[in-house]
Amino acid sequence: MRVTRHDHARGILDFSEGLRHFTLHRWQPSAQGSPWIDSYWVVAWELPEGLAHRQVNISHASVTIAFEPEGSLLYGVPGRTFVRVIRGSGCVFGIKFRPGGFYPFFGRSLRPLTGRIVAAADALGPVARGWLTAVEHAAGDEERVRLSDGFWSARAAGPPPVPAVGAPAATAAAETIIADRTILTVAAAATAAGVTVRTLQRLFRCEVGIGPKEVIRRYRLQEAAERLLREPSLACGELALAMGYFDQAHFIRDFKAVVGATPEVYRRRQRSTL
Repeated sequence: MRVTRHDHARGILDFSEGLRHFTLHRWQPSAQGSPWIDSYWVVAWELPEGLAHRQVNISHASVTIAFEPEGSLLYGVPGRTFVRVIRGSGCVFGIKFRPGGFYPFFGRSLRPLTGRIVAAADALGPVARGWLTAVEHAAGDEERVRLSDGFWSARAAGPPPVPAVGAPAATAAAETIIADRTILTVAAAATAAGVTVRTLQRLFRCEVGIGPKEVIRRYRLQEAAERLLREPSLACGELALAMGYFDQAHFIRDFKAVVGATPEVYRRRQRSTL
């Protein structure tokens, strides 16, 4: 359950360096919750006085509920990167939904939540009041996971707007994009989903909160960062082609715009922290 530098970074940039400043644990949901929930996680840190760590992640196309020292918050799908500065000591328990996985529980378009952070109690309504209180007062991480998995699994089996069976169509399409590295365009994603490009775009904007082009770009850039971490001898041109870029300069520009460094500089940074 505790994540080490040998595990998949999943968009966490400068992964090895980050794990020197915080610990990360991940739990998988039960079979009942897995159609909607990707994982439960806990980040904890205890830094010396005067020391701060700035962590940058390539964002997932996911809604997250986080129990933070300031309270319980719901994060809509964030911008392309998510930045968090930690100092002192603290702990956050989070529930990461699959792309589109929060849509059935919200019951309406996720687009208005994109890029926003709202109080979880306001977003979830009275139905979640007891669960929020129980998690906030739970004795430990395992209990938080148990309470959360039970609550969301029960909601998934409840009355509308949540589904009795299956996951949203956008979730299945997004999971295909994530898993199939050959899907590099919206047209290819639409073909894999068996719908038109326009239908897929409408579906993603409503059920995920961002369009399919942005979903593809995020997960391919996550993959690029992961490969630069794990494959130190991989040529930048080869990586650019694998990510669907026929122009290496375009790939370098996109990567630098998100990561803040060129692929070569980022690769050297990873070598220095292993």
